[in-house]
Amino acid sequence: MGIKLLVVDDEKNIREGLAAALELDGYTVETAAAGDAAWKRFQKGDIDLVITDLRMTGLNGTELLKRINAETPGIPVIVLTGHGTVETAVEAMRQGAYDFLTKPLNLDRLSLLVKRALKSRELELQHRRMEEELAKHKPFETIIGTSAPMRRVFDTISRVAPAKASVLITGESGVGKELVADALHELSPRKGKPLIKVHCAALAASLLESELFGHEKGSFTGATSRKRGRFELAHEGTLFLDEIGEIDQNLQIKLLRVLQEKRFERVGGEESIETDVRIVAATNKDLKAEIEQGNFREDLYFRLNVVSILVPPLRERKDDLPLLITSFLKEFAQENSKPVDSIDDKARAALYAYDWPGNVRELRNCMESAVVMAKGQVITEADLPPTLRTQHEEGWIRIPLGATLAEGEQIILRDTLSMLKGNKSRTAAVLGIGRKTLQRKLATLEEGK
Repeated sequence: MGIKLLVVDDEKNIREGLAAALELDGYTVETAAAGDAAWKRFQKGDIDLVITDLRMTGLNGTELLKRINAETPGIPVIVLTGHGTVETAVEAMRQGAYDFLTKPLNLDRLSLLVKRALKSRELELQHRRMEEELAKHKPFETIIGTSAPMRRVFDTISRVAPAKASVLITGESGVGKELVADALHELSPRKGKPLIKVHCAALAASLLESELFGHEKGSFTGATSRKRGRFELAHEGTLFLDEIGEIDQNLQIKLLRVLQEKRFERVGGEESIETDVRIVAATNKDLKAEIEQGNFREDLYFRLNVVSILVPPLRERKDDLPLLITSFLKEFAQENSKPVDSIDDKARAALYAYDWPGNVRELRNCMESAVVMAKGQVITEADLPPTLRTQHEEGWIRIPLGATLAEGEQIILRDTLSMLKGNKSRTAAVLGIGRKTLQRKLATLEEGK
């Protein structure tokens, strides 16, 4: 379905001349000779942009503008005025007009203005769609994504969360394994109880044992009082063991015993303490390979891996980039009190082309940096970290000198689609065209082979 414009002017020559010129630009154009007729047509819907004269009998352009803004805020309205009524046009801008042109009209200027207005409207609608998508994420509001790999993750979380079974979360560093653990707890019957987290790689083996099971006073140098461990603190709740692949063999044995018997003793103590804890563990290591190398106990692996959730790397779920970018942009703009609200096409293309070895964590850091570096409301390619700019520059599209306009378009379509690994939605977004337009151009390309 094409873009539809409404031209309103009581002078027939101007009205029909504008319609003819705009139709040459590929738009569908309807006309109205008066404000009242224009308003009736607008109320029927499917108008994307209005061009209206200000001075008309009956409902004038200013009143038409007010009604349009009240009925459908955000529809671009370009007003036309004579040289002697520029002040009236400026007032119309205050009332919400996108821009104004003085008569006699410069058709090239009008064509450019219409394109800019429609582009601005499309960006606004995209932003609104992203906001709506983000709002749908409850109860997974901390995990952003609508791609097929993430839908599988959400489905597994929903089914596993109510159970008592241990869960092993795997995936590369930075993919958001901790967020999955949070969701498992929030959707479980244990929600009102503690969620206790332990980063197993952050502590030496002796300290980690005390951290997990607690210790009695005098059990080792520095133990000046009794300390409750994380298993006690997490009673009736969830214990999240991050980087479980880093714990040593002795501690693995003790952890296995707790999982089997639901009991433990504090370091240096003799009292056996019962525990009711749901274990969620995470690792970026290949535990099967660690088992083969003798670094991880197979029996502990099976105790932890009752249910496995693999969180995909960002390069395998790039369809989620628009949502993630929108979320981080909003977060850091608010956090830094900056009026940054959008990203230009070149910067967006660089973000889409990058493979994100550091996953969502790297994207988050990148967006924070870009917001801080942005000079205005729009993030440009110059605001991105050097790594992304370099990667993007290496992927330039080269069009040979002497190529026709049609040949140049073919090269751009093929190379952009290739760069984005065949993803048509992202290709359309980078090229600034609709998905249906892209599909039509690609079909024409195939026919010409």
